[in-house]
Amino acid sequence: MPLQRTQTYSNPGALTTQSWNCDPSIAPFNVGIACIVTGTVSYKLQYSYDTLDSPTATDSDASWIDSTTIPAGTATSKEQVFTTPIARVRLVFASGTGSVKMTMLQGLSTN
Repeated sequence: MPLQRTQTYSNPGALTTQSWNCDPSIAPFNVGIACIVTGTVSYKLQYSYDTLDSPTATDSDASWIDSTTIPAGTATSKEQVFTTPIARVRLVFASGTGSVKMTMLQGLSTN
């Protein structure tokens, strides 16, 4: 069964979500992230190479990289596909009175 997760963030205001883990050991690596916007929000997607078994296991200790596909100030529905291994993803909201439904899907290894 592929790794799949969906959550809706309603009226997020200024919020950083808890990260979602990916499995960077799956080959070939492919993770799809879809963010479906309803209403008014301003958000961005971040990702990290820091795994949960590293010294930077907590979100606050991890190094985060802003997505260039879903950058700060995004206000519409967007998607991003990662084809190189990453460890986790999260959303950062600047403001919002609407909602964002975030879905992540990662397939199984073919090896």
